Amino acid sequence: MSEVNISQLNAEHSSDWKFIRAELNSSRAFQPLDIRNVITDFEVYEHIDKPYITGKLVVNDAQRVYERFDFQGGETFTVDIARSHNQKIPSITKTFIVDEVIDAGRVNETVQTLMLHLIEDVGFSDVLTNVNRSYTGQPQTIMQKIAAEYLDKDIIDNAEDNVENSMRVIIPNLSPIEAMAWLKNRSTTVEGYPFFLYSTFAVNKYYLMDLGSLLSQPVINKDAAFTYSQGVEVSETGSRLFKIHDYKLANVENISSLIHAGYIGANHSFHNVTTGSSQTIKFDIHFDIYNKIEFNRRQKRPLVSTELKHKDKVLSDFESRNISNVFATRSFNDAKSYGEENTRGEAKRSIVANAMKHLLTKAPMEITVEGREFLNGSSNYSIGNNIKVIFKGTADDGPSVKIDRKMSGDYIIHSARHVFSVEKCFSILLISKIANYNDDSYPVG
Repeated sequence: MSEVNISQLNAEHSSDWKFIRAELNSSRAFQPLDIRNVITDFEVYEHIDKPYITGKLVVNDAQRVYERFDFQGGETFTVDIARSHNQKIPSITKTFIVDEVIDAGRVNETVQTLMLHLIEDVGFSDVLTNVNRSYTGQPQTIMQKIAAEYLDKDIIDNAEDNVENSMRVIIPNLSPIEAMAWLKNRSTTVEGYPFFLYSTFAVNKYYLMDLGSLLSQPVINKDAAFTYSQGVEVSETGSRLFKIHDYKLANVENISSLIHAGYIGANHSFHNVTTGSSQTIKFDIHFDIYNKIEFNRRQKRPLVSTELKHKDKVLSDFESRNISNVFATRSFNDAKSYGEENTRGEAKRSIVANAMKHLLTKAPMEITVEGREFLNGSSNYSIGNNIKVIFKGTADDGPSVKIDRKMSGDYIIHSARHVFSVEKCFSILLISKIANYNDDSYPVG
């Protein structure tokens, strides 16, 4: 994941997108219908835990599209979007399937508004396909085979750190994407980092990446932070700061949900029904996560502080939950089966992986920025990447520009909704982090 050319992007404006192609087609239609001139809104949605793209399309239906196509679901929408002011950047092409007519309402006697929900063609194919067979090998190898055989997709992965060397699984009547998610959820690194399987608008491949690798990437905007400020600001490097047009905090700092899920302090019991043996593992978020994982040198303050106490006792010291897990071993004589926790280390890694996923949802933020920074041709600059976000503090102290160290930080892009409207493009990003900045000075580089 390469770094965005900040100087190039900064010189451009948001109104520089155009539809090279926007066609509706159906097996019931004689020919494709060009709808470029009647599109009022087009949205694309990406998520780090969803290996296909969804979207929404709104058209002013003066061409009687709804009537002529006799929409029943299954129609094809192909879009090709490009920069209107930069011919060197490749266009983005995607094919979607209409899976729902959300609304079809009259504007006047001759025009109605048609709102369609879209799913990427590979996601629609997935719904129509079942996997019922056995596989033996590393989880990522099995996933690659499933993606290639059933969905004609390649996987970009860094799963060589997957702690699971080999296993034998019987896929129990799952769709290809469900089967890959099932295997992905079983995968961790040696440190316990979970894996994510996702797809992006710009790249026609799957990504299989572990959280540790994602967090260790450099930010893609090191020279110019995305900044929320009332005025026009200039960074210490002289680059114009990218504006955050709006932001929203919702469902944040829900400490009770983490406690209830057993990811602050809890006992996790593992019962082997084959051998009759049991083991109990104490999980402590500070000892098992914050004392072990690698952090950005500027961003090491835990989201769950060791100073946070209840009745003079640190929260992680409470054994707030007793969670039982039941599994079997020796399903196969010559290979490990899915879900076998043969060692204490394996059990601990599965706990840590799930805890990290929950931790990413503790303090999410939604920001609205100009979309050109994230839709840059055939490379992925959106989900799975890290961005630097700065919220200015309320006062200056000396030569240093003070920031809000709780809301500022290096964030991972968790999901993205790209909105195209009248040649303008904005991206609404859901971003998250697992630690806060150490101090309130402006971070450079």
